[in-house]
Amino acid sequence: MADDRSDYQDSSSDLHPNRTLDTADRRVAALVYLVAAAAAAGIVIATDISLMWLTAVLPLVGIAVYHIVTGRRLNVRDKEAIAIGSAAAPFGVGHASATLGFVGLGARPVWEVLVFEAGDAPQHQGLVTVDARTGAVIGTFSEPVDTP
Repeated sequence: MADDRSDYQDSSSDLHPNRTLDTADRRVAALVYLVAAAAAAGIVIATDISLMWLTAVLPLVGIAVYHIVTGRRLNVRDKEAIAIGSAAAPFGVGHASATLGFVGLGARPVWEVLVFEAGDAPQHQGLVTVDARTGAVIGTFSEPVDTP
């Protein structure tokens, strides 16, 4: 049987640029928690189950407040973080990638940029941590790469 590709569709036209999620979207979750807390408060008032204030309403409000406080806007995107991390590396960078992480109880967003030295066989690799709000370099670490 011949391989018929007449129904094949080129999906390259469907590709869109990557969208990095923004931690400010946590504020939407906070709104959901506040609505749930209001509904639970309504149930408490209607049924007079006073223990529900501590087991449902208060925790939901606490989680909502946490999401509001930690819902910070990212001012530095992944490509900018890679450029900052590449400039901060103690060697010429050939390849780099970034991943979003969080530091501390306040969940401060940081970009962790993994960098490799330029060349066919990189001699060094490093990690540069970049603040996702200010673009400041928080820390750098580099080490030689063991080659066989």
